[in-house]
Amino acid sequence: MKKVFLLFLALTAAVSLAACGGERTGNEAARLVEWYELSADADLDTSKEITITFWHRMGAQSQALVQKWIEEFNVVYPNITVIEEKAAGDYTALSDKIALAIPAGNQPDIAESYPDHIARYAAAKAPLALNNFINNPNIGLTDEEIADFLPGLWAEGQSYDDEGTILSLPFTKSSEAFFYNESYFKEHGYDVPTTWDGVFAIAQDIKDREPDSFPFGYDSEDNLFITGSKQFNAPYTGYNAETGRGEVQFNNDLSKDMVRYFKDKVDKGLMITRALNGDAYNSDSMKVANPKTYMYVGSTGGTRYAYVGMPQAVFDAGYRVGVAPLPGFTAESRFQIQQGPNINLFKSNDEQRMIAAWLFAKFMLEPERTAEFSIPSGYAPIRYSAYETTRWTNYVAGIKENPTTMDEAIAKLVKEAIEIFLENEDIFFTSAVFNQSSKTRSEVGALLVKILAYEAASDADLDAYIDEQYQESFDFITN
Repeated sequence: MKKVFLLFLALTAAVSLAACGGERTGNEAARLVEWYELSADADLDTSKEITITFWHRMGAQSQALVQKWIEEFNVVYPNITVIEEKAAGDYTALSDKIALAIPAGNQPDIAESYPDHIARYAAAKAPLALNNFINNPNIGLTDEEIADFLPGLWAEGQSYDDEGTILSLPFTKSSEAFFYNESYFKEHGYDVPTTWDGVFAIAQDIKDREPDSFPFGYDSEDNLFITGSKQFNAPYTGYNAETGRGEVQFNNDLSKDMVRYFKDKVDKGLMITRALNGDAYNSDSMKVANPKTYMYVGSTGGTRYAYVGMPQAVFDAGYRVGVAPLPGFTAESRFQIQQGPNINLFKSNDEQRMIAAWLFAKFMLEPERTAEFSIPSGYAPIRYSAYETTRWTNYVAGIKENPTTMDEAIAKLVKEAIEIFLENEDIFFTSAVFNQSSKTRSEVGALLVKILAYEAASDADLDAYIDEQYQESFDFITN
């Protein structure tokens, strides 16, 4: 059945790319960048020495892996020199550095990037649209290769306009997951919840038994607002069908009802967020001898921290962690936001540099390499075939179902968190990306914290406060 589904995706992608390659109609103003008209017979000139740059913000372990890949790439393409650079310590600083480099023409050829950052670069028409590279018969991707990418991860690269412009490719992807004290759940007979009502029914039972606890925690207020909006069918951001432009939409009654739901749980002492917890990760409150938290939502990229730092005595006493997809307002609305950087390419005045950058991007995304990157990092392989590589299958075969050491427990939990991507491909989503989307994301997180922390004198007082804060945030973003 999956092969049929993959073939359908491949045919759909081929039709889409072919349609995009010729005369284009529709809303031309919606296109963020002009597509580079790569000729059908374009190919790498192997007689020419070419140098390209790759900017990232990776830690030492991941950077060393990329350096190894460059050595392997040079065996295949000896005339291409790849200069990789840790250009910043975090994604925001990397985005700022690239944005400053663009006006002077000093931007890299390839960069790690989040969609909001690419939308920022697109204001200067700097990113390279990849449609004609993907569709090129010499250096592009086949229909089968396109279908090999997990569809939700591939689709994020087309989230920048309503014309199918592809500005990025999935690279090291994560999401959020529901982590829980598995040993405590087993002791008290709890099933893993699939809905928020189920989460808070368990939380209330724990609170009755452990009155000083905050049974459930959520690490990212930004993600809670955005994912909650998607699950609640509350408008957040979107594209205006008439203008083709992104717009801010969160100031609506459905969104306010969603926030009231979680505000009620915070007021009852059933829930806490990272900001309300003194900026401490909720895993830190769960992996101790006297836990305050028994379940939390955190990044799959940080899965190992469910154990790292835990006192050995706690582990030896039988503490184990379980992981599952996020609950939803209903079992059918278990959507969750996808995270983790993509890679994007930048335009240059040298076609051979752009071709070389494209070839290196393809090389990094080959199945064996995405599997190789995922195992130590906890990020998910982005292609179906990566899960069939010898590297991945050997890793899975070495997992102990009943771990007796901390390292074994971490390996098991990382595998289970990664497999959420493979087993739940339809639940991941990306919100609309445009010049105000990054500002909107950070502002709604701050808005949510204000409301969750507010001590209301009455329901009417709370309603008035929510209306006031929503309007202030909306005005701040749009003015």
